[in-house]
Amino acid sequence: MSTNAKKHYPRDAGEFISLKDADKMINSFHEHQQQKGRGDKYTKAYFFGRDKILELLNCHEDIVGIRIYYGKDLDGDGIDDKKMVIYAVNKEGANVPYKRPRPQVAGLSFAAPDPAPTGEPIDDGGALDSGLPCPTYCP
Repeated sequence: MSTNAKKHYPRDAGEFISLKDADKMINSFHEHQQQKGRGDKYTKAYFFGRDKILELLNCHEDIVGIRIYYGKDLDGDGIDDKKMVIYAVNKEGANVPYKRPRPQVAGLSFAAPDPAPTGEPIDDGGALDSGLPCPTYCP
């Protein structure tokens, strides 16, 4: 069997699970972190707002879903935080970089954004990050 076979990325991928199974998975992760000696000093989850998720899903007409990557926090504060990086994914399974919509005025798009104050060009595409971390934003 060839591993190069074209894969199908359906819009309905995934499965809803019971609250019992969800709690088991979350508690198992918590116990694993406890065994590693982290106590409660680890990121348990991230909250992403509906508007941002919908904006990502609607950033291109061929989007069929999202892919969530684990990432490492790069803020340099010395805390090894896990991050979630979310990409839109097309039907071929490729990550589709998010592009900020250009403002419209009288039917004409504005010019490209001015460079950042550092002189570097503004990166107007990418993935979704900066969810609200739990703990801190947990019920």
